[in-house]
Amino acid sequence: MEGKIAVPGGKVWYRRTGGGGVPLLLVHGGPGYPSDLLFEAFEPLAGEREVIWYDQLGVGRSDPLDDVSLLTVDRFLDELGAVIEGLGLRRPHVYGHSWGAMLGLQYAAQRAPDWTSLVCANGVASVPRFQEELQGLMAGLPGDVLDRTYGRELRGETDDPDYWAAQEEYLRACVVRTSTISLDAGRMSLLTFRTLIGHADYHITGTLKDWDIFPELGRIRVPTLVFGGEFDECVPTHLADIAARIPDSEHITQPGAAHMGFLEKEPLRSEYISTIAAYLARIESRPRPT
Repeated sequence: MEGKIAVPGGKVWYRRTGGGGVPLLLVHGGPGYPSDLLFEAFEPLAGEREVIWYDQLGVGRSDPLDDVSLLTVDRFLDELGAVIEGLGLRRPHVYGHSWGAMLGLQYAAQRAPDWTSLVCANGVASVPRFQEELQGLMAGLPGDVLDRTYGRELRGETDDPDYWAAQEEYLRACVVRTSTISLDAGRMSLLTFRTLIGHADYHITGTLKDWDIFPELGRIRVPTLVFGGEFDECVPTHLADIAARIPDSEHITQPGAAHMGFLEKEPLRSEYISTIAAYLARIESRPRPT
């Protein structure tokens, strides 16, 4: 079933599939990439539970926007709450990828939601730390990738054709290592990405540049899986530190995967999904607190 639901600022598109079990809500990343990228990988889980996708406002099939005042973290948090309430989701599992995981962490820390669990997948808790770690990771790649990307941005040399070749090398090393799926900008809302991020994940000049939720992670009372890849641009040590601050959490690193394990070739894609499915099952097997 597909439809649209009212959220602050407009209406967002959603899709519900499957049924039974505790529902799983998927919160996509980007910021600005649509939820399409999650469809194929997560649909198998609809055999055991309802799975819900939605495109954030201004992205994909949701209402467009040109008012950057709507592109705030608080409004995206309100949007997440409006989707859960508007669709009548009771104690859902909430999976957030990358930017979606950041929203999940902040929502869980500040709004004390009644969720069955949170899956913080390939997402960070501090943008300044993330940018520093990613630049260090890129500096260690062969072929001077950091200077050919970030360095050229600082020098105003992005018209050099090799700049785009270096971008592809960065993506293949840290974001998607094996998939042939294109992450072209035509799929995303550039307004959303440029406003919140700026240039790129390794060169953040947008409104998220100072975002840091680390001091508040100890307030999270939702069982949480912190999940990332061995070669993830969100490095395993960062994710381990997130898990260490959340009272009821697990940290898992997927061998061989980067930032988008759900897009990797088999068997990495199936391993990514099965890791999440197994966690949801473990949480559901616990006695529910009275």
